Amino acid sequence: MTTHGMTIIDVPCDDISVGERHRRDLGDLDVLAASIAADGLLQPIGITEDNFLVFGERRLRAFQDVLRRHTIPARVVQVRSITAGEYAENELRKDFTPSERVAIGAALEAEVGSRQGERTDLELRENFPEVPPGSRTAEIAAHMAGFGNRKTYEQAKRVVERAVDEVIAQMDSEELSVNAAALIADQPPERQREIARLPEPERQEAVRKLRRKDLPTPAEAHEKAKQTGKAFLDRNLQWQTPMPMEERRPLIERNLAVMAVIDAMRELATCPLTAADVASGIGEFDTPDMDFAGKCRAAAAFLQHITQELDSHAIK
Repeated sequence: MTTHGMTIIDVPCDDISVGERHRRDLGDLDVLAASIAADGLLQPIGITEDNFLVFGERRLRAFQDVLRRHTIPARVVQVRSITAGEYAENELRKDFTPSERVAIGAALEAEVGSRQGERTDLELRENFPEVPPGSRTAEIAAHMAGFGNRKTYEQAKRVVERAVDEVIAQMDSEELSVNAAALIADQPPERQREIARLPEPERQEAVRKLRRKDLPTPAEAHEKAKQTGKAFLDRNLQWQTPMPMEERRPLIERNLAVMAVIDAMRELATCPLTAADVASGIGEFDTPDMDFAGKCRAAAAFLQHITQELDSHAIK
């Protein structure tokens, strides 16, 4: 039996059935054709055993319509073998890019979907496994196509359907995670290209900002927290918890106070005063009528005052 994903054969372009595709805009095929002419076809297209196109429509169009070549290198993607459980999803991860696995997943959805509702007391056609009761086709296809879960599969599909070529290429080369690429894919095409062209640190920062916008508002996050009993991060990068604000505020105050002390101590890392002198100064604020947060903030202010005094004397 042919090993799925490994066999590469030359197939007549006219023999390949394209069918209905997700992507309508195929981009600049002349540029792709020029690259193929110069460097060769780096990644073959994928077809089923019946010559139906699984992935690589742009490559096929560049070969057929621009370069006027009659055959194209193709991998035989044995969809029936995958649905029969004869090919492990980790092998799909290794052999195919995320965008190619999206296309394989679509083919699997069509194949697996045809198994739903069939009787278990009859021999299944082609020995396909029956779809487990209650399972959704997309979830099964996501697993079989090598995605960890349906959410990642749906995100990758969104990238393939909406993203510009540069973003898809960065996802496929693992410069962008599937999640990050999906966030970028929701932006207008020109903005997508701008982000894709940024140096990596700036691109990561742009993705962080997009991810922040994708978070719920404080009110939405608090409502989710009340419903689930879990903490949710809001778009202000603050955690919303199930407890009411009057109960949360002391915890927030203490957290901010401790952070203030940490910042002040960092400034005092080179302070020439002895620990006893610093402790004596802090002790002046340790009065019974001050709560924990107040003491911490007062201590932090005192420590910062010391650094300012030291700096002013050093300048003189």
